[in-house]
Amino acid sequence: MLRVKSKRVTSSASSSNLNAHGSSGSLTEEDRSAKVLVLLTGGTMAMKPNAHGSLEPCAGYLAVQMRLMPELRERRMPAYEVVEYAPLLDSGDFVPGDWKRIATDIADAHERYDGFVVIMGTDTMAYTSSALSFMLEGLRKPVVLTGSMVPFAEAYSDARRNLVMAMIFAASGGQVPEVCIFFGEKLLRGNRATKVDALSLGAYGSPNFPPLATVGVALNSRYDLALRRGPGEAATCRAFTDMETKILVFRMIPGFDDAALHRCLESRELKAVVLELYGTGTAPARRVGFIAALRVAARNGVLVVATTQCLRGGVVLSTYEVGRQLEEVGVVAAGDMTTEAVATKLAYLFGRYGGDADKVRSLVGVSLRGELSHVDTYLRPFWEKTKLLAKDNSRTVLLAPPPHARARSDSNAELAVVPKTPPPPPPPSRAADLAAGLGLGLACALVLARVRA
Repeated sequence: MLRVKSKRVTSSASSSNLNAHGSSGSLTEEDRSAKVLVLLTGGTMAMKPNAHGSLEPCAGYLAVQMRLMPELRERRMPAYEVVEYAPLLDSGDFVPGDWKRIATDIADAHERYDGFVVIMGTDTMAYTSSALSFMLEGLRKPVVLTGSMVPFAEAYSDARRNLVMAMIFAASGGQVPEVCIFFGEKLLRGNRATKVDALSLGAYGSPNFPPLATVGVALNSRYDLALRRGPGEAATCRAFTDMETKILVFRMIPGFDDAALHRCLESRELKAVVLELYGTGTAPARRVGFIAALRVAARNGVLVVATTQCLRGGVVLSTYEVGRQLEEVGVVAAGDMTTEAVATKLAYLFGRYGGDADKVRSLVGVSLRGELSHVDTYLRPFWEKTKLLAKDNSRTVLLAPPPHARARSDSNAELAVVPKTPPPPPPPSRAADLAAGLGLGLACALVLARVRA
């Protein structure tokens, strides 16, 4: 990350001389019900064509567009300030240092604004939103990431709508006090989102968790699913920024070279490996070289976490014998977390617990920021899922370190588990259902026989 100071580019006050609703009076920031901080990091939304017709970042361009937008002069829209980062980055250039910069800016400004909008490129937005969800401890206000597939300069751009809706949700205060992505027509939990389409204006999806809101002619909100503060959570927002970067992701393919994986897992510098396996967690366990490589990882203290290549569903290693063998050599199931969530969660946990693999192992399957579902949500019959999604809204929260430890790093903070709402009781026996149905049918038949007689 290039360390160049951000500069404040514009605010809603700079356009207050423009008339609101066509009236002769001007609209001041005091007339607004909320105030939002917009962090512009780069991406397509901040680009315009150069002399060659190619898109490139342009400093100050988005600020000009925002000053010209009549939507942002509406009384119902929040007041805003824009901080433009320098240089403006393509999201493909993002590194954990850039996550640190965003998280620190949000934590420092947390008490002065009602919400935050982060504008960036779409390619790694899901990694950034997942990382921020873990890094921002004690977050009590919305952080909404957005961007666009088409720049403002084009007549059919999606930039204007995404920006307006992101600002509206950011100004919602305590309704959605978590890190989200707004894109297309959906507000998604940030650590549940993944980019599912490289060419669609609805580029983002949340395969294993419902949208927190869907925008159409009317707003369909599911704020009941939003995260709430736990009883022991820190009263102030703080940014944990010491993220571990020695983490690799491998996607399993049939016939891959066991020796190559073995060589990677021999490294004692490596902290964790995310394995994208098949289905609910199957892999070529009959291949001696593969299992031997996983044993090497265990001996070297490398944590191996299994996720699925499937877009929906999750990993349950005990489902098949091959998965049970993986558990025996120390592989941990990631449940239904996205690869983005798994990788950034491991980076956060290893950073916070100083490389304590056993501590991290115990927390991989614990939902810290709503990134993980109860296993029953993808193993139970479909008619029970809705109830579970509504109830499984507890999470593990961060407690502040004891007073004598506060002079040291925040990594000494402990995690306290808020008990999950127990899953609903199992459905009645199918045999009982059949017996009841048979009895009802016989009763109806007897009544009809008597009527005909």
